[in-house]
Amino acid sequence: MALENSSPLVSFQRGERVFSLGISDEDILHLYGSQGLGLPPVDIQLVDRIGTDGARENGVKYKEREIFIPLLIHKRTLAECTEVRRELYSFLAPHHGPVEIVVEDPATGTVRRISGRYKGGLEGDFDSGFHGSWQTLGLKFVCPDPWWRGEQNLISLSVAPGVKPFLSETSPFFPVILSQSAVQDRFTVEIIGAGEVAPTWQVTGPGEYLMISNGVETFRVNHQLRAGETLIIDTARRRLTPDVWEKVPLSSRLFTLKPGANHLHITMTGATPETRVNLVYAERFLEAI
Repeated sequence: MALENSSPLVSFQRGERVFSLGISDEDILHLYGSQGLGLPPVDIQLVDRIGTDGARENGVKYKEREIFIPLLIHKRTLAECTEVRRELYSFLAPHHGPVEIVVEDPATGTVRRISGRYKGGLEGDFDSGFHGSWQTLGLKFVCPDPWWRGEQNLISLSVAPGVKPFLSETSPFFPVILSQSAVQDRFTVEIIGAGEVAPTWQVTGPGEYLMISNGVETFRVNHQLRAGETLIIDTARRRLTPDVWEKVPLSSRLFTLKPGANHLHITMTGATPETRVNLVYAERFLEAI
């Protein structure tokens, strides 16, 4: 494989806006020399041992990471080069907030994204990298969360039609089976990333007495959803929309999806074929390529 064909594709995204860097014949190119695409910096906390050699490890964590992306703007005229540079000024200006840095690895087909705020590289220094109609730049970003995210995954669960519901032994209600494809109320989600994932659950009625469990931790909401009404459970922000925390038992626990197989169990009473439970998540990775 030619080296240029294995170079990662880099783009910056803010909402619906996208600024993409090419790798071969385009006039805005991603150059070799990127930094910060592998493991993040590590903070190992040590405490001196009293009266003996060495230290005791008191904790290990990943720190915020910095990313460096070199690029080339190669236009026909000075004016065209200036316009691209001004577009970058506007697009990356840090007062607008962080941007998504997206890295696609053609060699493996993986796509990773991370949120970062512009830190430097566009100060307007017209030195050895400036040549009129073409210019080299090195963009620096700071990423407070050092983990890369994969593409968003969606698992949609619905009532299995024509199936007699299970009879609950602890409730006078008849929980209807929710299923991906088979007739069952249990399913497995395989997380291939390196870190735990905080998913979002989107539950659309009709139905009530929702229960979601991983066999160890259980989250219940004793709230009735009418047809078409949706409850969003954002485990990352620990937020319910609408706010129905008063209908959540004190024993309920929001839980993450861990790397490997996650065996989940969902029941809901009063569900119909219109009832829908969506599980939305993005896996977390230590590296982009």
